[in-house]
Amino acid sequence: MASEEVLRKTLKNADGKPFQKYKGIQNNFVLEDFEIIFDDVQNDRMGHTAIRVRVPHKKAGFPEDMYDTKLREIALRDLIARRFRESARTHARSPIPKTSGGEVFIPRPGQEILERGSVAISPYFIEVRFTADLPANGNKVSAVAMDLLMERIKTIISESLYFSAYKQSKVYNHLQTYENAEFIRENLDSKGIVAFIADGSVLPRRDDDLAPMVDAKEFVSDPALKVTFDVPYGEPISGMGIPKGFTAVTGASRNGKSALLDAIFAGVYDHIPGDGREYVITPRDAAFVMAEPNRPADSVDISMFVPETPEFDDTSAAKKEFVSSPMSEFVSVSEAVEMGSKLILIDEEYSNPCVMRKGFLADNEKIISLSEMGSSMGRQGISLVMVSGDESVIRSADNVLVVEGFKVSPAKVERTGNGKEFSMPSDRYPVSKGIVYEKGHRDVNVTAQEIRTIEIGEFKVHAPVAALFDISQTNTVADAIAYMKEHMDGSKNMLDVCKDAIGAIKAEDDSTDNGSGMHHATIRAIDLAAVLNRHPQMLAIQKK
Repeated sequence: MASEEVLRKTLKNADGKPFQKYKGIQNNFVLEDFEIIFDDVQNDRMGHTAIRVRVPHKKAGFPEDMYDTKLREIALRDLIARRFRESARTHARSPIPKTSGGEVFIPRPGQEILERGSVAISPYFIEVRFTADLPANGNKVSAVAMDLLMERIKTIISESLYFSAYKQSKVYNHLQTYENAEFIRENLDSKGIVAFIADGSVLPRRDDDLAPMVDAKEFVSDPALKVTFDVPYGEPISGMGIPKGFTAVTGASRNGKSALLDAIFAGVYDHIPGDGREYVITPRDAAFVMAEPNRPADSVDISMFVPETPEFDDTSAAKKEFVSSPMSEFVSVSEAVEMGSKLILIDEEYSNPCVMRKGFLADNEKIISLSEMGSSMGRQGISLVMVSGDESVIRSADNVLVVEGFKVSPAKVERTGNGKEFSMPSDRYPVSKGIVYEKGHRDVNVTAQEIRTIEIGEFKVHAPVAALFDISQTNTVADAIAYMKEHMDGSKNMLDVCKDAIGAIKAEDDSTDNGSGMHHATIRAIDLAAVLNRHPQMLAIQKK
């Protein structure tokens, strides 16, 4: 650990020399108001330098009750990351004039409140992790420009890591919104519901999906469906509760059915104040399922839906590199249940007709549709919410909801029983030996390409059903898959393997010995599995 004087002296000595001389600042430096750690200094002006800044709690000034529980700590870290990003975009978005470099970067948070690795809170300090592009004149060190970069960093820190820069009411609102949402999620089961949509919620999104649609109608619940939660902060929150079991959602087109289902799926995570979906709450393990023709499958048990089919030799261990559209959907349902999901979401717009309803195919086709199996799944604790206008689906459901102009009301429909019984799928035990992780000179190539696309080796794997809304989440998935290379040996089932990998990544991110979590955010085991399951080289075995 060195002083600010040492930092300035090191930069002065390096001034005008080759860029590599910046390596001399790879150290910890104690400045007047904070400590700055240059973890990994870039080799040339095309790279990025990993930096951490620590501000002691006494100087940061955040009241202890803002981070004295895990929930508050997560929410405060999320808010600080947002403010840091906002300030960096204001003060360090572009290069320092007459040089290359000077930009400061932190991953862009989305609408979700997530446990973000870019900010850590220890018993002694608040730490923010980010990258900066060190400035240069040509390929030479520029001490003057570096002074300007340090001033940029100091300004950003002063606007994000000090409580005096915030409105107290805004901080508490962010924290309390998160705590209220988590309280509702924890109490869904006691109310006998699988999803909650608060009155006044705004469900439709703008085209960029980052904010509520302008002039959109607010959600209004029907009195027959109204549920109220006495939340820890503020007045009780009322809204619609979707009952457990098989629920059909129907109504005329363009009245909000799909927007409702999208919001329910997004409700696996909590949202920032002003998003419109702050209190649209869903169990954390909810799964959205759609038809994905040509996706792979390995040893997936779909025998409860498809006793036999020419497509597979054995439907209790379905295996194929390119799966047909209807079979892909059954595979995805089975995989979600295998990962512990208690809520399956289906939209007819993205679904195969024969998966949703009986009678679409000839009677000799041995397929049991999801609508036929929905009530039985509900009795086993797996609820199904299906958007459909088909009469056979509606008559098979335990509950029918009609959507009209974002108003939802229950409907009485004469049910048609079928006597079908759902059986739980067999567990699978994944192994990594079939996956080729190498690409070019890299022994392990696992990188986030887009929010739901990851490159593993030379394959790009797309998981359209994964609840990944932030590139930091995708980075976490990528690093978890890289970790699994040495830990996926067939000794543990898919759920445990994924939980272990996430736990290992989180343990490293929580450490303040390094800044490894800079590009990470919370993920679910079910989404990690969704990516693995779509890799054509993924192998799994069943132990019977």
